Amino acid sequence: MNELYKRLLDEVSEEHTKVKDQSLNSKVLLVDGLNTFIRAWTVNPAMDDNGDHIGGITGFLKSIGYAIREYKATRCIIVFDGKGGSDSRKKIFSGYKADRGKSRFRVNRQYEDMMSKEDESVSMKRQMIGLIELLEYLPVDIMLFDSIEADDVIGYIASKLVTEDDGAIVMSSDKDFLQLVKSNVEVYSPSKKKLYTEQTIVEEFGIHPNNFMVYRCLDGDTSDNINGIGGCGLKTIIKRFPEVVESERIEFDKLFELCEERGSGKGPKIYKDILDGKPIVERNFRLMQLENPEISSNTRLKINAKYQENVSKLDKLSFIKKAMSMKVIDALGDVNNWIIKNFSLINKYSK
Repeated sequence: MNELYKRLLDEVSEEHTKVKDQSLNSKVLLVDGLNTFIRAWTVNPAMDDNGDHIGGITGFLKSIGYAIREYKATRCIIVFDGKGGSDSRKKIFSGYKADRGKSRFRVNRQYEDMMSKEDESVSMKRQMIGLIELLEYLPVDIMLFDSIEADDVIGYIASKLVTEDDGAIVMSSDKDFLQLVKSNVEVYSPSKKKLYTEQTIVEEFGIHPNNFMVYRCLDGDTSDNINGIGGCGLKTIIKRFPEVVESERIEFDKLFELCEERGSGKGPKIYKDILDGKPIVERNFRLMQLENPEISSNTRLKINAKYQENVSKLDKLSFIKKAMSMKVIDALGDVNNWIIKNFSLINKYSK
């Protein structure tokens, strides 16, 4: 009995030490702001008492609140694209995101007969502005920098600023972020309600995250209008390059070398296609890789400084007043309990 009691005390002491040693950046939630907002705006049908759509605001707040609580984040950083964020990639490839303007993000189907395209645009802009105003009263950071996309800021923080002793969770349904996954960086997909670790990526895709860029660069990304090498789908890549399942990183020089070796003689045509498309593969790497994003020194200094800053404390009263004036408070339920349940831990590490 004494031995059991001693062991329990040791375990409690160990857990207490872990909590006590936590700091602001011990567990950072990095939120892909626009990705999360568009998803919330599209799928959440919440309305205020005037019948206006408010799902973008309330869906976003509930989504980040859930992730903070579920993964016990000590900090939440919400990142948006800066002005002219896509310009640098468009210089590399003029067709980058060329079809984005043609696609329409449809609001929840309950509104399809009630809102025109113009109404949806007005609603989205109104809710985005309102959301930013509300976030100012919560103990979260908002980051956006001119001439840089949110993906690059998130990639830089996860790869360069999160220490080995700390951890980060990227919140986005964009699978490009899976390339960042390692022992202390995970990706939470709100659309799949799934947390991606090194193991779960291997289980779902058959590829280790260290080699996820091989797959992405060969396959391309239709959502961003980035073409790949024809015939290089996931199953083909795994079949022709079984090394991708291992943790050892396959550099592109090695990939091309394997193509030369395996494509000689009467080898499958796919190897020749990859070698012929070498400029496309190399271009795609510059467009899609996030571990070492092309960010100016000045912007890196700004990100570093922002990351080291203290986070403002929760201003619960102002948040509630603003939520009431915007008629979104009822959709949050018991707002006082919602705030305490979701933001108490990160508020503890704010100043």
